[in-house]
Amino acid sequence: MIENIHIVVYNRVSSAAQSLELQESAATRYLESRDLVANKESIMHLSDNNVSATKYSMYERPKLMKLIRLIKEGKVGTVICYKRDRFARNFYEYVEIAEIFIKHNVDVVYTASNEPGFQKKQALEAFYGMLAQMEGENLRTRTNDTRKQYPSRIFGYTKKKEKDQVNYFIDESKKDLIRTLFIESSNVNDEEQFIEFLLTRRAELTKPERIIRILTNPFYSAHYETNLGYQLLPHVEPIVSLETFLNANSQVDKFLTYYEEQLQKVERLATLTPVCGECDGSMKHRKANPLDQGYFVCRDNHKRVAISVRELNDLINQTVLDYVQTISIKHAEKIILKRIRTEIKNLLQKQKKVTSEYLDTSVEISTLDQRYHSSISMYLDKIRLLKEQSTSISSDISALNDLSNDIKTIKQLTKLELNLSQQEMQQLIELLVDEIHVFEDYIEIKLFLSVFQKDMDVS
Repeated sequence: MIENIHIVVYNRVSSAAQSLELQESAATRYLESRDLVANKESIMHLSDNNVSATKYSMYERPKLMKLIRLIKEGKVGTVICYKRDRFARNFYEYVEIAEIFIKHNVDVVYTASNEPGFQKKQALEAFYGMLAQMEGENLRTRTNDTRKQYPSRIFGYTKKKEKDQVNYFIDESKKDLIRTLFIESSNVNDEEQFIEFLLTRRAELTKPERIIRILTNPFYSAHYETNLGYQLLPHVEPIVSLETFLNANSQVDKFLTYYEEQLQKVERLATLTPVCGECDGSMKHRKANPLDQGYFVCRDNHKRVAISVRELNDLINQTVLDYVQTISIKHAEKIILKRIRTEIKNLLQKQKKVTSEYLDTSVEISTLDQRYHSSISMYLDKIRLLKEQSTSISSDISALNDLSNDIKTIKQLTKLELNLSQQEMQQLIELLVDEIHVFEDYIEIKLFLSVFQKDMDVS
């Protein structure tokens, strides 16, 4: 079928809830008006379902990419689409797509009644692409504004539709909890009090992130924020006054940066996940709250295999520092460079084989007998695959060459007389630590270079 293709019908919908029926019907009507419906072998239908053009780039839409590939292969003469925004809502993407249409002399038919016809002039199509992007941005803004004013669900409210109006009524069982939250946050005086306030466990509100979302949402004061300030929401019963919301919101703004800094400190502590020495399974990180450093425990039945994050990190740091003092920098560099050279040599041999196969296939397709014309697409697919393999190998070779920077990093860090910053220490850990096994009575830390050292001695 692909060999005989001439017309492609392209459709796209942004969500699974939307239907392709409107776009397909419009395309069918056009085909019927040109007496083309019966010629099914020359028509292909390509549809990207549940793919938003504002969230995903053109390269993340498989059917659109297939259409472009077929056009470049000279297999498409006409493309039928409902509107320009089905191809793209991004100006630059639409310009790129339109350029492909024009370059390959493709006729583009838009079936929407109010959509201007396709113009084989880059400047005109660029203008239409700009309009499509503006429409997409307006759509996103309208959607966000609608969610602010009419959320599908929101803690503390029940949503009821009466006739054509949606109203939000206070959930009396949660009213006092939310009101107290706003009042208590307004009384916070410093960073430590703010942390204590966030970590206080409350019924149904145990996560600090959820508390922050409530305190920064003007919906609870029956308002929503616009460029012109806060606007009243007449369909919402207020739980707190706008003044109370603004006081709480200002407190969050004042201390939120400090809270996020503390979170980052805790997250940096648990950078490596150990494995259980009994079952070799990855251990689970447990913590009482977001600012708790927590501990690692076996996911299965080895409950006595556990270690605190602080103890684990202290042991990792000390092991790496002790090892750095004993290794020979010159020897470490020699080991790594040997590994790099070996890997690059293997990759170059592989790339040579791929290149040779690519050239052989190119010769075959150029000397192909007319009787086997239908096999061209198979050869083209093979050539494309070989090119991708060659590109991937080149990327791997480049990455291995970049490893020399890692060697320099080790050499530089180990010359600092162990006065390392937290970031420098983390770099060393990432470079040197291979595996961490936790047993009931001890832990085992395996280092990359110690393994290389054994390999070197054997060879």
